[in-house]
Amino acid sequence: MQIAIDGFWTTKAGDYDPQKSLSTPVSDNRFFYRINHDATSRQKVIVEIMVDTTLVGEVHEWLSSDGKETLFFDVPSQLRKPGSHTLFFRIFSPVSEAADAKKGTQIYESEHFVLDYTG
Repeated sequence: MQIAIDGFWTTKAGDYDPQKSLSTPVSDNRFFYRINHDATSRQKVIVEIMVDTTLVGEVHEWLSSDGKETLFFDVPSQLRKPGSHTLFFRIFSPVSEAADAKKGTQIYESEHFVLDYTG
């Protein structure tokens, strides 16, 4: 299966505009991203969202047959400090399809994106 996350953006989920580097005020906490994939059947994945070395979100998501899942994450206030931060995503297959399934094999890691918070 092919998987890609091309970047992230602010504003609204429907305003698809993936950026590899984004400069934004520290007041911005919500960001969006899209998983592009070629899954032909419904498949569950677990997404880790990392800022620097801190896990800021873990999302259990079903991949649909349209090839795109648009999701969001919030950066906690203690990480919203002025300066450059590294953002990346890891995708895992779950050990089962249960709602509370644990992570299985890592199937994807995105490139490292830049989140630059301004004062």
